[in-house]
Amino acid sequence: MTRLERLQQFFSPSHIAVVGASEKTHWFHNVLDGVRRTGFSGGVYPVNPGTARVCGIPAVPSIADLPEGLIDFAAVIVRSAIVPDTIRALAARNIKNILLVSSGFSETEGEGEVLQRELVSLCAELDVMLMGPNCLGFLNVAEGAAVFAGGSVEGELLPGNVGIVGQSGASSEVIATKIIKKGLGISLFVSSGNEAVISFEDCLEYMVMDGRTRVVIGFIEGFRDVKRLARIAREAARRGIPIVVIKVGRSSRGVQAARSHTGALAGDDAVTDAFLRQHGIIRAESIEELVETAGILSRCMLPAGGRLTMCTLSGGLAGLYADLCGSLGIELADFSAKTMAALAEALPPFARPGNPLDVTGSGFATGMDRVLRILMDDENTDVVATLSFPPDAENEALTAGHNEYILKALPGARKPVIPLTFREVGDYACRWYREKGLYYIEHTRDGFRAIANLIRYAEFRRRPGKE
Repeated sequence: MTRLERLQQFFSPSHIAVVGASEKTHWFHNVLDGVRRTGFSGGVYPVNPGTARVCGIPAVPSIADLPEGLIDFAAVIVRSAIVPDTIRALAARNIKNILLVSSGFSETEGEGEVLQRELVSLCAELDVMLMGPNCLGFLNVAEGAAVFAGGSVEGELLPGNVGIVGQSGASSEVIATKIIKKGLGISLFVSSGNEAVISFEDCLEYMVMDGRTRVVIGFIEGFRDVKRLARIAREAARRGIPIVVIKVGRSSRGVQAARSHTGALAGDDAVTDAFLRQHGIIRAESIEELVETAGILSRCMLPAGGRLTMCTLSGGLAGLYADLCGSLGIELADFSAKTMAALAEALPPFARPGNPLDVTGSGFATGMDRVLRILMDDENTDVVATLSFPPDAENEALTAGHNEYILKALPGARKPVIPLTFREVGDYACRWYREKGLYYIEHTRDGFRAIANLIRYAEFRRRPGKE
């Protein structure tokens, strides 16, 4: 069986044992919550020698008392000193897919590092596929399965095409929550922890190959296998699956923090930057930029070039957007003579054609369908960002009507068309944009950074040898 096949089994458990399940800590409660939220249909079996029930679920006193031949996954929440014996007992029952939540391994110096080396050897000896230690686990939203000990992912879990893998559990939960709040669906979310056996590269390759994921985002503290990462990035580029990461360790203190957290090796940052650029891996500077970039790459086609056209109804916003594009290296399209003439005819006499385009309030009220079509047909334009009013439940008909000109332009469009929202996007509007399959810009700087990343990734894909 290949490693990818083993990972497929790992991320698709049928029944789960939780060794060390207890009502005294939050870990087992969190595992049950993840099972419920993903709609997992299998059974959960607590192992606790001190009680007959945990959170109302019948418990067994030992691993030896688990049902024979039924359980194919175990979460382990015990102190580090008894982890090896626990793994041996599970392997003896042919339970070889294990999440190790417990800490006290390579994230600490000295004895913890020794324990992790011994753990790696033990798993190799017993053919155990282990995630962790010091790890939260995974939410396989696309397949309705979870073994997840984290408790801070907020919002409704919706299946989608964004894969998430992070070496930091809490940071990754923040990312997953922001993905959900943006209205994006998740294929698979993984917290990889100390990576004694299953690595960041394993999870990344699995998502690139799983057929469900359109974009993979990651939080990296350190690389384990750079050569393999390069091979995976080349395969991702061949398949048209962007990889977007936050890589911590730009500063000396960032390197120290990464090392003390998971034991990861954080190398020279200039070398890291060059490596990521060479292999088409997008490096985000913040969680907000990471999420916005995931949104635009998961919902927008790649542009044929890098020239952006923007349409608003405010001269002040037009100036602000132009300045942002200048600071981010985004090229604004110079309209062709044909486009300028068509805009002069379509707009009120006092509106001046230009990019960014200020149609004015009067211009927006009369004929935006025509204006957008002119912009999309401009031979010098590759991406269009245009004014949108986020709908809400009280005036949905009015604001949705304002957005009809965008929806009418989408069938047959050969360029990305991105709504540029005129105000904050609430939950109702977020669902509306999601149902229409639209990426939207709400917060301008992060949104325009995402456009810059879209353009640069498209440029990378156009280089020889990337198809």
